[in-house]
Amino acid sequence: MHILSKSALFLFLLYCFPNASYAELKTPQAVTLAWDKVSVATAEGVDVWLRINVVGAAPSEEVNLKFIYQTVSQMATPNDDYVPTNWPDGTKGAITGLQRVAYIKIDILKNIYPEPIETFQVVLRSDSAATVISGPARATVTINPSRLMIPVVGHLESCIHVGEPANNAAASAGVIAPNGGWCNSNFRNEQLLAVDYYRLKPSSNGTITIQLENTTPDQHDLQLYLYYLAGNGQYAFYQQSTNSGQQAELITAPIAANTSYLISVYWESSSGSKVPSYQLKANFP
Repeated sequence: MHILSKSALFLFLLYCFPNASYAELKTPQAVTLAWDKVSVATAEGVDVWLRINVVGAAPSEEVNLKFIYQTVSQMATPNDDYVPTNWPDGTKGAITGLQRVAYIKIDILKNIYPEPIETFQVVLRSDSAATVISGPARATVTINPSRLMIPVVGHLESCIHVGEPANNAAASAGVIAPNGGWCNSNFRNEQLLAVDYYRLKPSSNGTITIQLENTTPDQHDLQLYLYYLAGNGQYAFYQQSTNSGQQAELITAPIAANTSYLISVYWESSSGSKVPSYQLKANFP
């Protein structure tokens, strides 16, 4: 009788009874670019910010994704209702390194004569063989007459709140786009001394103006703080505005290119049962 060697027997058993611990490797998820929203609204004379997200990248994965965005006319008229991108080349952009979002700004013009609601589209396409666009390629922008948009900022991409409780921590703060108009938010279902955080990272040196207005009817005291990311990886205090009562808050400060900043809205004191609400914006000429 022929006796199998130990090595042959091992191979025979391995072939017939594969070890379950050696699971089949999953195909890595492709890293793509996609619109954050494919439908946004604004009003005449109120510029709109659109956000592009990186999809599928691991937190420590560096990317080099190149894109082009191109305005396409519908009912809205280029150079009359909005400032178009160059035709037919469009405008180029990139998301690199550990960045995960890009903001693009479309200037909206204000007509001296009344017009109905109008729309145009912004097409997102790849600018390199390594960049793939996922989801719908076209984002539709609706321009409403100013008198119909009170308030309009609930539809704008001037800030990405990321929702509660995420924006209660610096590490998961929302993002605010400079010159993007008012950003509306509130402290619904939160307790006194709660904080909302917003991040921004300028691409050039300059002076930023941050405004906070308490929109709660006759109640509560909200305060405004600004921090910068220090060399030790921690946010350090920079400036504050702490007017009493419902007075608006204002910070004007020099900021440096490619430095991360953190804005915080602080619910300092309560003077009633109404939900504290506010609007916030950051202008960077």
